[in-house]
Amino acid sequence: MNFLSFVRNALPAIAVTTLLSGCGSAGAPDFGQMSAKYANILEQYQINMIFQNILRSSENRPVSFLDMPTINGSGSITTTPYASGFFTGGILPYNASYLPISGGLNSISPGISLSVGNTFNFTQSSLDNAVFWKGYLNELPIEMVKYFEHNHIPREVLLSLVVDEIEITKPNGEAVTLINNPLRPDHAEFQRHLYKLISYGLGAYLVDTSQKIGPPLSVANLKSTFGDNSFDVMKSAGIVLQKVGSSSDLKFQPIQVSQKYKLCINKNKYENFVRQEYGDEIFCEETLSQKTKQPSAEKKLQSKLAIRIRSTNNIFEYLGQVVKAQLAEKPYMVTLPPTATTFSSKTMASNEYALFVVYKNQSTPRPFSSIEGLDGNLYNIPSDNNGYSPLAIKLLAQFMSLQKIPGSIPASPSVLLK
Repeated sequence: MNFLSFVRNALPAIAVTTLLSGCGSAGAPDFGQMSAKYANILEQYQINMIFQNILRSSENRPVSFLDMPTINGSGSITTTPYASGFFTGGILPYNASYLPISGGLNSISPGISLSVGNTFNFTQSSLDNAVFWKGYLNELPIEMVKYFEHNHIPREVLLSLVVDEIEITKPNGEAVTLINNPLRPDHAEFQRHLYKLISYGLGAYLVDTSQKIGPPLSVANLKSTFGDNSFDVMKSAGIVLQKVGSSSDLKFQPIQVSQKYKLCINKNKYENFVRQEYGDEIFCEETLSQKTKQPSAEKKLQSKLAIRIRSTNNIFEYLGQVVKAQLAEKPYMVTLPPTATTFSSKTMASNEYALFVVYKNQSTPRPFSSIEGLDGNLYNIPSDNNGYSPLAIKLLAQFMSLQKIPGSIPASPSVLLK
């Protein structure tokens, strides 16, 4: 039997064997694995972006934010059948139609080459627009602080991130401003007052801010001004009519009912100490001293406290200052000792209560985040012994998400990366 005849007879068998081999080996790309891989990449991308902007803030460089609004994924399988032969007794001729085979075909081994691949196409959109930056630069609303007041977030961490400064006006009129900046020499004094306020119960509370509208009115005045259905008109406008005066001279005081969040202290056993050091305005409700109607001369002798809240931009600036302080020639690590309600899951770990830990040109196994700076240095957040670093980045990511309102993310497509 010549070579061509043998090959003609063998090809069907090779094809069947190849088909069976392909059915047994090939499979569609696993969607779960592809999705998990993408989710991990996107998570690391977000962490690195926040960390990079903290480093930019530490060097007074402009920050920049990107978002991935659109992702398209695809998987592919490529199969290539082949057959390999083993010959004995001679050389395989280049044209078997005219030249005899000097040897014999000992065996043919069919097979299949399989390659599986998956790709992602995604768009990157810049958040550098007026809609995003307006919310990014504005002070955080107090109700936003309330969102994060939970037992799993230490209050000292949250307030250290969001409180920019504490201003105390003494009874003699002297004002003392304590700025939350670890690069300043009075940072320890700021922390002392912040921890004292936390021990008193400082937090974001919903308080009644109702206000009286004009003087008390009689029923006749109400009807002449607002008509016979004056009570319904007032109710629909959110105005409550409070009875005042005697039964013989009954009048109604219009009150505009409203509530808002305030960073304040509820009345507690420390009321007298708080009032002496910080005055009455820090309380959420009217204090005993206000109810007793102190003489005006005594009120002037009270201290006053004002707390200023940061914007999201200022939180990046603050963490940049924290990084700059610990990488200085005389390093200073910002640590936040636990308060009475703090639960720590990193007991006995180094840097247990450090706010943000960054290493420069130090190799760490599988760092939480690693960034190469413009200066060529390598900065990383370690996976272990990193204090509150992951929590700080998580809170920043959530503050950032609250800035992504309609119009802040450009419509897709933007820059297509393959």
